[in-house]
Amino acid sequence: MTGNNDEFRANATECQRMADATKNPGDKKRWLQMAESWLRMIKAPRPTAGERFDAAEHKDGTHQTKSDASH
Repeated sequence: MTGNNDEFRANATECQRMADATKNPGDKKRWLQMAESWLRMIKAPRPTAGERFDAAEHKDGTHQTKSDASH
């Protein structure tokens, strides 16, 4: 998925460049909208199991005492 994300970012950058280059306000708006659309297509990395656990613990709590012991 990272390859697609890189392509989406590159397309958004090109749209931004085109928006910066045009003097026509309508064209500028359309280029910026296209850049935004490309950026919305970028997928965030999936959280690891540990990150999901940490998020659930933060949200709901496990009611367990933190251990300082080495495992």
